[in-house]
Amino acid sequence: MENRTHQRQHPSTRCHAGTAPRLALAAPPFAAHRISTNTLCLRDARKFTSDVIRRWNLNPVREDAVQIASELVANAVRHGKRRTPLPDGSPPVVWLALTRRPHSLLCVVYDPSRRRPRLTPPAPLAEDHRGLPIVEALSEGWGWKPSGATGKAVWARLALPPASARRKP
Repeated sequence: MENRTHQRQHPSTRCHAGTAPRLALAAPPFAAHRISTNTLCLRDARKFTSDVIRRWNLNPVREDAVQIASELVANAVRHGKRRTPLPDGSPPVVWLALTRRPHSLLCVVYDPSRRRPRLTPPAPLAEDHRGLPIVEALSEGWGWKPSGATGKAVWARLALPPASARRKP
C-alpha cells in the first residue's frame, strides 16, 4: 500500500517594488499522512510528526507531539482498524493529521471504526491501557467524534509556548 502525505502551508505574500502587500485569508498549516498497515507504522508516524514539527519551527513541543501522535496511532491500529473492507469495498485506512492553530497544535487520527476510545487507568504493572492516560497527561485536551459513515477521529490539542505561537512557519 502506498503512503500518502498531504500538506497545506500559508500562501506567501510577496511585495514587488511599488505594490502594496495583498491581504489574504489563509488556512492554517496542515499536514496529513496515511498510516501503513505494516509493523513500521509507529516509526513512520513518529518520523512524520517529528519532520512536520521541525519544518513548522515548533521544536519546544516536538517530543510531546511525537509521543501523542504515536499513542493515538497505536490505539487506532490496535483497536480501531477493521479487518474487513469498508462498505464501498475499499480497504480500511488510518490517517494522522497535524494542524497548527494560533496557540496550539492539533493532532488528529482517523480510523475506520466507530468503537469509542475509553480512558481506563492501567493496573500498576500492566503493559496495556497506557496510551490515553499518556495523551491526557501531555495534552491540553483530547476527545473524539464520529467521522464519515463508519469511522471516528480522535484528537489531542497541545499548547504552544508563547514564542512559538507568535512565529509563523
